[in-house]
Amino acid sequence: MRLHHACLLLAVSAVLPACARPDSFCTLEARAAVQVTVVDTQGSIQRDARVTFTLEGGPEEQALCNGGYQPGGQCDHWVTSYERAGEYVITATSADGTRTARKQVRVSEDECHVKTETVRITLPD
Repeated sequence: MRLHHACLLLAVSAVLPACARPDSFCTLEARAAVQVTVVDTQGSIQRDARVTFTLEGGPEEQALCNGGYQPGGQCDHWVTSYERAGEYVITATSADGTRTARKQVRVSEDECHVKTETVRITLPD
């Protein structure tokens, strides 16, 4: 029985150093830095929009559909990169390419994960 407790203690102590503070416990999940919803001026979700982002002025990247695409390339929410804090510029463009809107957001982090920011971008008429 003592050997079992010693093995359990060793296993738990191997996981704990992943956290910055000894009184906290970090999960292994990966969190999105920004979750994006694109709407029109009436508030209807624009499921066929294209969403890109830059982080700290870096190269433009394609946002990912959160939860996978629906039939026909439809998406309710997009996400930027995972576990990367910093200054984001998010660009949403209508499917026909005629309407564009941008938002800037700063993503912070704690000792374990980024603090996901939720952004709603309204495409102009």
